[in-house]
Amino acid sequence: MLPVVLVLIAVARSEVVGSGERVTFLAKLLIVGPVVGFAIGGFGAWLMSQVDARLGVRQEHQALYGIGLVLAAYASATAVGGDGFLGAFAGGFAVVALNQQLCDCFLDFGETIAEMAMLLSFVLFGVVLSGLLGDVSWATAVPLAAIVIFVIRPSVLSLLLVRVKASWRAKAIICWFGPRGLNSLLLALLVVVAGVDGSELMLATIGVVVIASLIVHSSTVSPVSAWYQRKALSETLEEEREGTVADLFGGREGATGLIGVDDLNDRMGSPNPPIVLDVRSRAHYEADDQQIPGSVRVLPDQVTDWAATQAPDRSVVAYCD
Repeated sequence: MLPVVLVLIAVARSEVVGSGERVTFLAKLLIVGPVVGFAIGGFGAWLMSQVDARLGVRQEHQALYGIGLVLAAYASATAVGGDGFLGAFAGGFAVVALNQQLCDCFLDFGETIAEMAMLLSFVLFGVVLSGLLGDVSWATAVPLAAIVIFVIRPSVLSLLLVRVKASWRAKAIICWFGPRGLNSLLLALLVVVAGVDGSELMLATIGVVVIASLIVHSSTVSPVSAWYQRKALSETLEEEREGTVADLFGGREGATGLIGVDDLNDRMGSPNPPIVLDVRSRAHYEADDQQIPGSVRVLPDQVTDWAATQAPDRSVVAYCD
């Protein structure tokens, strides 16, 4: 969504008239800026991987370096006449594609910063919107909010979740709560900063939709969460069996080998016995919490995180319901 909004903003601000100027403008916007940003991000990601392999760089420093790469991509794209935001977007994409470790460091660092920035953003948006809401046509904005909250967003998300291996309850929760409303405000703010005609009214209208969403969704978080928890304790939900996002979308790699009770007993008596995991669903564990002696209890959707903390050469045997 962000690249589309940025392109539309740039087109709305452009003052080109001839076909030749229009082609040049679009080339700088859609090709030159992103290519320069991707080149900056890609080269920087490769350079960091080389330095980290030889000297070792702390994750905190890699995270700051990642922020610097994005800013450098923004400045470089702007310098060649392209759109800085598209250049920064391409630079960030290059980091993700070429240096996963740097990407992880950046994400870990960014989670804390993002939460702080989100809180501050809501405060600032509240101040800004308080001066704009008087210009909004409430007779139009309120029905629009209802359509977005109850029809458009659930419908779009339900289509995206068709192939996801999850229970209808999980899909319903995702469709109901959906993405956070702050994203819409940030995208609208980009339009306001760009000085597009009518952008302040658009920001205020989006603000009404976001405020309505906050009221409706925040009032349903507790009852919906409690309802889902009761269902997870009473039956095995499909999403509980998947440990990664790729698994939810059918990205499981190969089949898992099966062993019998006698084979497991023989392996447990060997010099290097396997780790036995109890990965039964919450509902089955609540019904019968007895485990195989010496086994480790791990929730099925947390197996991947658990495995990351174990030695890679240790064999594992899991049993489930």
